[in-house]
Amino acid sequence: MEEVTILYQDEDLIFANKPSGLLVHRDQGHAQDKVTLMGLLRDQVGQYVHAINRIDRPVSGIVLFTTKRELINIIKNDWTGEKTHKEYIALAKGKKLEKGTFAFALKSDDGSLKEASTEFIPLFEFATTTLYKIKINTGRKHQIRRHFSRRCMNIIGDTCYGKGEFNRYFRSEFGLYRIFLHSYRLKMIHPVSLMPMDIICKLPLELVEVLRKMGLSSDELYQLIEQSRW
Repeated sequence: MEEVTILYQDEDLIFANKPSGLLVHRDQGHAQDKVTLMGLLRDQVGQYVHAINRIDRPVSGIVLFTTKRELINIIKNDWTGEKTHKEYIALAKGKKLEKGTFAFALKSDDGSLKEASTEFIPLFEFATTTLYKIKINTGRKHQIRRHFSRRCMNIIGDTCYGKGEFNRYFRSEFGLYRIFLHSYRLKMIHPVSLMPMDIICKLPLELVEVLRKMGLSSDELYQLIEQSRW
């Protein structure tokens, strides 16, 4: 296994780039997984690390760790507030929707409904799909994937909530064997220095290559991302 790509590191925090297919850490449903991002990062930096957030196994991008247990609750208390800004990039089925918000509740594992809010901006419309920049204001399980699928805008490559015919098409035509969902940007206040932080994790090559084959270059992609405003 290659080394974990560290996007930023200081004595308190580590922002890591999780590749698609790797768990952040073991849980009850994946106790058999011996290789996790947390384990790889721990061995790489030579000390125990605590995961602040978790992104789904097929999703890539930013995961935040702290090396200090006493900072866990401090960071998590602000995780779904206005002080923390979490952006994703996704390719979804269908014609573009104008800038907007999905604000409807989602069921949790215990069956109760939980408030959920997902903002989105269309970046580029292809023939049958649209590229979006997404911001989540809550942290529900599979939130982006569920919100988009409920509006028939399934994320391409999503094997849980997606559309099989679209997924098969993108596998055969573009070699996409993963979900097109990436944790791109995380803005927050450092829990110790109180300085603003802005961490960016560019899309992995396999996603950039899909867009290139569809007619959107990497330069155009990042220009669209940075020009769009919330």
